[in-house]
Amino acid sequence: MLWWIPKRYWSHFLVGWMVLTGVLTRSGSGPHLGLDALPMAVIASWAWALHSASALRAQVAEGFQAQHHTWNSLLRSRPSHDPSPLYSTFVQRMRSTEKHLHAVARKHRLRLLTIAFVDGWDHDGHGNEAASLREGRRAHVWLGSNWFGPQDTVHLPVVLEHELGHILRRDNQRSTVLQATGILLTVLAAAWLPLPLAVSAAVALRLQYIGWSWWTELACDARAVRICGRDAVIALWERHAALLGDPPQPARLWNGLRSASTHPPYALRVWWAHRINAPVTPASHPLAVPPDAYEKIPPLAA
Repeated sequence: MLWWIPKRYWSHFLVGWMVLTGVLTRSGSGPHLGLDALPMAVIASWAWALHSASALRAQVAEGFQAQHHTWNSLLRSRPSHDPSPLYSTFVQRMRSTEKHLHAVARKHRLRLLTIAFVDGWDHDGHGNEAASLREGRRAHVWLGSNWFGPQDTVHLPVVLEHELGHILRRDNQRSTVLQATGILLTVLAAAWLPLPLAVSAAVALRLQYIGWSWWTELACDARAVRICGRDAVIALWERHAALLGDPPQPARLWNGLRSASTHPPYALRVWWAHRINAPVTPASHPLAVPPDAYEKIPPLAA
């Protein structure tokens, strides 16, 4: 069944139709749209904004449900009679994280701040991920379970504070406003400008949005540097750069281009972290652990 296509992408079809109408009318032999293009652009812009806001509400609600099925199912479940030290440490790490999130929610007057494991839900991800959403006074954080395990938990404070930065800055809402504004201007450009200039305007608007996306990531990195320390943030991005390894060149190029549409390259993030004005010795983060915290825990028996 293809019913989900118009349900999920109806605003895309509407915007595409408006742009196509503007292009065909502008290039045809009949009268140009003139000021009649303005209500078309407003309708397309509002349709995009309303659809984005509706999708965001649904995603935050999905996060609340995912917390019950992933996070709570592990944290609230009855442990085995003799749980392993690794399991006990993992769960204690989750409890500390939940306590920290509750404190952040109270401080910033968030009505609801949920958290779930992205690799335990219906997502394409496979751990090693993080994302955040906010709609009004409700927010959600997605985290890969690897951030609570022995190898990567030292990076958990940086990952968490970066995502909380997106929530507190209301980046989801700002993104919707910028996208809707870009749609408005794109439709007007398609109706009022020759096709080459209209395409150039659309590309310029897209590049401006990518630049804004990069800036939001760097702004959240700056927040993490001030809270967790410069070395901790640099260590995280160097870890990500190392995980890229050396895959086949076409695959690496494609992944880099896809990521670059929303996130700056790791080399730029490391450079930026070196230049942020931050305390030399920041206060200890509630979730900070020494790098060798897990070395004393015996591995699971084979």
